[in-house]
Amino acid sequence: MSHWINENLAALNSALALAVLLIVYLGNKFRIDFALMNLWYSLPLIGKIARLSRDTTRFAKDKSWTLSERTLCDDYKQFIHFTTEDEFNKRLTYLSKAHDLGRSPTPGWMMGLLCVLVLAEGLGFSYMLGTWMAGEGGSENARQLLMWAIVFVLCVIFVFVMHSAGHQLYRSNLIAKADSEWRGEGQPGKFASHNIKLNDPQDKDDAEPEYKQSVNRVGTSRSYFMVGVAVVIIVFVSIVSTVMRVKHLETERTAQTALVAEGPGAGNPFDKLGQALPAELAQEQQKADDKAKADGHAAYADEGLAAFLMLAFIFAITQLVGIAGGYKWGFAGKESKAAYRGTRGFSTYDDYLAFFTPLMQVAQSKLQTLQQKMSERRANDGLRLEHAFDDYLMEARESRTRVAAARNVSQADIAPAVESLPATDTASVLARIDAMTAAGRKADAVALLQSLPDSVRNDVTAQLAERKAAQEAARLAAEQARKAEEEQDKEAERARLEALL
Repeated sequence: MSHWINENLAALNSALALAVLLIVYLGNKFRIDFALMNLWYSLPLIGKIARLSRDTTRFAKDKSWTLSERTLCDDYKQFIHFTTEDEFNKRLTYLSKAHDLGRSPTPGWMMGLLCVLVLAEGLGFSYMLGTWMAGEGGSENARQLLMWAIVFVLCVIFVFVMHSAGHQLYRSNLIAKADSEWRGEGQPGKFASHNIKLNDPQDKDDAEPEYKQSVNRVGTSRSYFMVGVAVVIIVFVSIVSTVMRVKHLETERTAQTALVAEGPGAGNPFDKLGQALPAELAQEQQKADDKAKADGHAAYADEGLAAFLMLAFIFAITQLVGIAGGYKWGFAGKESKAAYRGTRGFSTYDDYLAFFTPLMQVAQSKLQTLQQKMSERRANDGLRLEHAFDDYLMEARESRTRVAAARNVSQADIAPAVESLPATDTASVLARIDAMTAAGRKADAVALLQSLPDSVRNDVTAQLAERKAAQEAARLAAEQARKAEEEQDKEAERARLEALL
């Protein structure tokens, strides 16, 4: 093993340096990615602003924007998850009641560190396995390939299992604590009174005990399966790796003994003169040599066993670090991860604003630079560029609110009068179909159509077809009007440019 390390020292140093860089990057991924994107936009001539400033195409859904402006805002928006104070406090309340306030996702540097620890610890064990699998006649390349394959597999399995075990241990302990408090109060009512989601009103269970608020967001099922799997893996690998190392040590010691036995007279200086030691002296010398060899082998074996036990202990500690990482980081609540993304881990809205305000100022600065470069081009005279980055954020928030409102429309939101209308009147059926469609219940609308009498269904489908045709005609007319307006704008622009020539 030491010979292999000496031969591949440069490659190991490179791998270690790469691992350190990866850990640094994962630990600062957000800031590094933002800085790189900002640098790419800022480069002269070849930067993204320089390229976007050449495109004045209008955004199809909103002609007051250009595609270049929207592209820049889209790129910066992925780093700015801006939310209102009410939404922020709502997510903070969810995290608090789920007992996830103050926790965060597992940092990238921690996952990188776990991989490095498992990789470093498993190299020796994997080298023995690779040597054994390659066989006596196996080449060095085959042995190294098998070794790295085994290291990769072990790294993936160990990191996943240990991290999952730690996370499961934290979540199950949280539920067990809530269950203990519930039983201590005499099991009043159900263990979990609601299944509260992130978009639900978070004050729905304010009057209930703290443990019930927790399980309403975490759940009631608990399991220690992954913890058991982790313990079995740690014990099994520790024992098997120690046995393999001991057997390997015995094999090496046997080979050394056989090598020494091939030259029994190597320590007799009289052999060169053709003379032999006296029998009594030779016998005493042989006993002394045998005792020295036995003592040396025993000491070597004891030292090797102690070293192997220490390696097994290091392996167990390494895996416990992975379990501790899963226990310390991650969330127990079903939607706590989404809530954390909405707060970025800040405990107050002022801190949240203090973090995102400089980023928004950078985005606004780049947008103004883009607009200035576009306005400086002679062909863009009269081009109206009046939007700010705040306008983009406001539009995105309004769009998200509309989508959420449409998604949350349920059957209970439909007026009972509309739901109870008889199914034999064409107008009432159309009203019910419109209500179901608005609620996203197209399957129910289709089922309603199929249940109608033939005469009513024919009338309804005919009116639906007429309405669809009218909508399509209106859309085509609007599209033609838009194209005509664009042609007029182009003609006016062409006339203006011809007047300048």
